[in-house]
Amino acid sequence: MISLTVGRCSVDILPVVKGLISETDKVRSALAAKEYEAYAVALGVEEIEAVRMRAELPEEYEPVDLDLVYSHRLSTFGKVTLPDPSFAYLIDECGKRGLHVLPLDMNDQRFTDLYCERVKTSDFLRERGLAKRAFKARCDMSTPESFVIDWDRVVNRVKGYALVSRERERYMSDQIKQTAGYRNSLLAVIEAERAQGVADLLREVS
Repeated sequence: MISLTVGRCSVDILPVVKGLISETDKVRSALAAKEYEAYAVALGVEEIEAVRMRAELPEEYEPVDLDLVYSHRLSTFGKVTLPDPSFAYLIDECGKRGLHVLPLDMNDQRFTDLYCERVKTSDFLRERGLAKRAFKARCDMSTPESFVIDWDRVVNRVKGYALVSRERERYMSDQIKQTAGYRNSLLAVIEAERAQGVADLLREVS
């Protein structure tokens, strides 16, 4: 947990490893340990709704090569599934309690516009080759967290992907700042590879 104060708001950022089922234990513990005035997750508004309604929606997601390699390597630490189980657990549990989960990430249109602006054709064409390199890349496999941090470095060797990652961190930090303006406490569940970047941006203004 990364704890900091933004204005008068106590913000707890919970880094989770996306896809790993055992990560739900972290969210379960955080919800049991403390009641917050607000809860947020590193998803866009449409993604939150899709998770909430996933039992009624057709399965449309087709993983790209890079996602398949990520899942394969992450499975070293346990069972992997989509949608992200830790994000889904937060949304489900808050729903049972009648609590609203705030979207920290961009909506679909905004993200699409950003992706098209930052990721060039040459970046996109490199993805298949990137998947092959990522499969063989040396990553720190001592913990799930160390793996995803190293994995993120490999993926972000593609300039466009790195730019998108930085923009997402800035956007999420801005959403937390806005929420901190009218709430006294906030739990933000964010993927481990983006959590520290978001926290660093918040510390610049806190």
